[in-house]
Amino acid sequence: MIEEIWENYKKYIIIGAGVAVIAIGAFILLGKRTSTGQSDEMTMNSSQESSGTQSFSSSASSSEAAPATTNTGSTVASSSQVIYVDVKGAVKHPGIFKVKTSMRVDDAINLAGGMQKTADRKHINLAQRLTDQQVIYVPIRGEIKGAATGMVDTEVVAESAGSASSDAANSVGETSDSSTSATSAGGAAAGNGTVNLNSATKEQLQTLTGVGEKKADQIIQYREAHGKFKGVEELKEVQGIGDKTFEALKPQLSV
Repeated sequence: MIEEIWENYKKYIIIGAGVAVIAIGAFILLGKRTSTGQSDEMTMNSSQESSGTQSFSSSASSSEAAPATTNTGSTVASSSQVIYVDVKGAVKHPGIFKVKTSMRVDDAINLAGGMQKTADRKHINLAQRLTDQQVIYVPIRGEIKGAATGMVDTEVVAESAGSASSDAANSVGETSDSSTSATSAGGAAAGNGTVNLNSATKEQLQTLTGVGEKKADQIIQYREAHGKFKGVEELKEVQGIGDKTFEALKPQLSV
């Protein structure tokens, strides 16, 4: 009976089995595509959320950092607003005054009560901007010679110039004294025809009778090692100079 059924319905059974296989395959393929699509969507959403979080963090950090920078800049700017200057000289009320960086020398002098009648205005730059710890000196007429310099710290400049002039004068005086002493010593040496063992150079020592380059070096080395000669007789302590040589040199020597 089964064989008869198979023979009669074989065609239909085969077709039905094929349709079932195709349906199962289509179902499996569709399930895979759906699963892959959901996975991709979840990955994209996760990436977007991560990017959004990073962007938000970066924005938050930037917004927090910006006010800090602005506040620091404001603090620095505000701290440099107030400075102190020292006003002295021909003003009515000399002293130290608290001013702002935007103010000028003229403003500081006005805070000191203004200039006295004897003040010399041509040596003051009233338009100069003030700086911290600045000294503003107003000279009296005739205190500073020459054309207007436009300097504010006149006192400092005048003192420096005076000090330089004094140093230069002292230097010239010392040079003149040294020259005079040298001339006097040279004159004495030339006058009595002797060579000073304590100041003679190598070339001058070689002008002595019987003293060559080697002995001149020995005399200088002895002088450098033992100090100045206390008397001409001490020359005999130099190596190579005996009594006979010394007696020949003695009339030509001095100390």
